[in-house]
Amino acid sequence: MKKIIAAAAFLLCGIYFSSCAAVAGWQKAGVSQEETENTLAQCEYEAAKDHVERGDFVTNCMKRQGFRYK
Repeated sequence: MKKIIAAAAFLLCGIYFSSCAAVAGWQKAGVSQEETENTLAQCEYEAAKDHVERGDFVTNCMKRQGFRYK
């Protein structure tokens, strides 16, 4: 019986954490996933073009366009 309970708890934890991971990312109300990916790609392109470090530049670029990372 303990094995069944442990397996069920493990399965539920896996489902819970995988559902949280699917939601994380850049989001903006009324904007599709495809549009979000295009905007992110544009920000990454600009970072590469300007030869700057990607992290902060891309984050600031996305925030300037109204996106939030959730």
